[in-house]
Amino acid sequence: MSLSSILSSVHSSIASQSGDIDRQIAKLEHAKSRIESEQNACLGEIRKVEQPDLGNDWTGTRAGKFDDTREAARQAMTNIYEYDYDMYKSRIDGRINGLKIERGALNAASAIAHEAGELMEKGEDFMEAAGDKLSELKGWLF
Repeated sequence: MSLSSILSSVHSSIASQSGDIDRQIAKLEHAKSRIESEQNACLGEIRKVEQPDLGNDWTGTRAGKFDDTREAARQAMTNIYEYDYDMYKSRIDGRINGLKIERGALNAASAIAHEAGELMEKGEDFMEAAGDKLSELKGWLF
């Protein structure tokens, strides 16, 4: 395989991997946005659970059971609102940051590939240096 075909393969691999990372980041950002919308809707639902305020007008065993059940539902929803949604968003942010780091590594690999291409264009004297750069890239990508 010639150095130019290896370089072409390296550029294609970098472009493909970068595209995959960009698509994954876009999907994760969309998912995070949907979670934030659900979190906002949950807050409205919590308020609905607390209505109507029965106050002192409703007493007795049934009233006590109803209040206990309503409080348990409100507490469960509040836990979801305060903890679960934030945990999901935090996980998504962590994955997005990891993908951005991968994209940074691909950008570095792209710069090395570009440098190798420039060395190849300079002629025979630089072919060995270009081959070394391509070998370095192959170790990173394949």
